[in-house]
Amino acid sequence: MPPVAPTVYTRQTLPPKGSCWYCEKPLDSVRRFCGKECHDAFDEEAEFTR
Repeated sequence: MPPVAPTVYTRQTLPPKGSCWYCEKPLDSVRRFCGKECHDAFDEEAEFTR
């Protein structure tokens, strides 16, 4: 049986949760990040944790 890789979230696959996925700042129920800085930082961090 092959090893199961952990789920890697990309910006597009993250569900909206009511707060920024990077800094936890409160948001509406549609947005995932509060701004370009947070979504760029999330992408950069995701590259290092793959």
